[in-house]
Amino acid sequence: MSKTTIAVTGIGATSAAGSSASALGAALKEGKPNFVFNRRFELAFDALVAEAEVPAPPTGRLAELDSPTGRLCLAAATQCVEDGSNRGAAPPDGLVLGTSTGGQSNNEEVVFALLDGRPAGPYDYRLEGCMASPTRLVARGLDINGPVQTVSTACTSSAVAIALGASWIATGRARRVLAGGGDALCRTTLTAFHKLELTGTEPCRPFAEHRPGLTLGEGAGFVLLERLDEVLAQGRSPRALLLGFGMSSDAHHMTAPPPDGRGAELSMRRALDSAGLSASDIDHINAHGTGTTLNDAAEAQAIARLFGGGIPVMSCKGLIGHTLGGAGGLEAVASVLSLE
Repeated sequence: MSKTTIAVTGIGATSAAGSSASALGAALKEGKPNFVFNRRFELAFDALVAEAEVPAPPTGRLAELDSPTGRLCLAAATQCVEDGSNRGAAPPDGLVLGTSTGGQSNNEEVVFALLDGRPAGPYDYRLEGCMASPTRLVARGLDINGPVQTVSTACTSSAVAIALGASWIATGRARRVLAGGGDALCRTTLTAFHKLELTGTEPCRPFAEHRPGLTLGEGAGFVLLERLDEVLAQGRSPRALLLGFGMSSDAHHMTAPPPDGRGAELSMRRALDSAGLSASDIDHINAHGTGTTLNDAAEAQAIARLFGGGIPVMSCKGLIGHTLGGAGGLEAVASVLSLE
């Protein structure tokens, strides 16, 4: 059986760089960070962040599924579907969405209301507070009636979602999959990374010698995936091809990678094998590049062992911050823009 080649026929993004994929592309060209000090939450510490413009709450039948993460995801997903439609694609019949916070912002508001003795209002965790609430919001908002799944694997969530979406197409579970994800900033993540001493008040500088740590951001990124042969048969052109993917599970530490980067290297080797490529075929790497001491050192070793020197490497996080579950989706969009 021949391998199914996956085409990317639409992209959508919202981030601190702006509320569109084109704004992200402009930020990549300008190289100007989009960081500000936290102005949204009352915290006991200063936090430099990359804030996106979170859309207004939805109304009508979408209101019961509302969350800040859901709104960011719906905005980027809607862009992606519209981009695909403008290029002749039919609406998606499948959705895979990755997130690490889901409806956590809503849960926080309820907890703080109860602690302050204020009414928490009508609230249903299963609808607006759980990890799947952004997925349900996007599925309902875009009338996606095929298979729908939520992925929550921390910072790899939307990258895994894209890989899963591609596998759905390859196995015939769906024909057009909207895949990606996102996260909104919330007190939980800001405080947790502060307690881990991974954040600072200086902008993150991925792979810099004296890097101060990561800068948390928020946003969402999505790609529309289809079979390449069907795209070409309809006389359409893809924006990019997804030739392969690879995964690994280090089981090394809750928050730190293996110092030698062996997990990242294994994932990249598997991606190359999946794509039928060699390291010499690669012209550009969009790295995880969190700006933390441990991650960047481990990732740099993995890249050096596999690809050697001289290959261009970049990290979006120096511009739009670490968007957690949205990182893979936004980096996929950035990679498409970089190729174009």
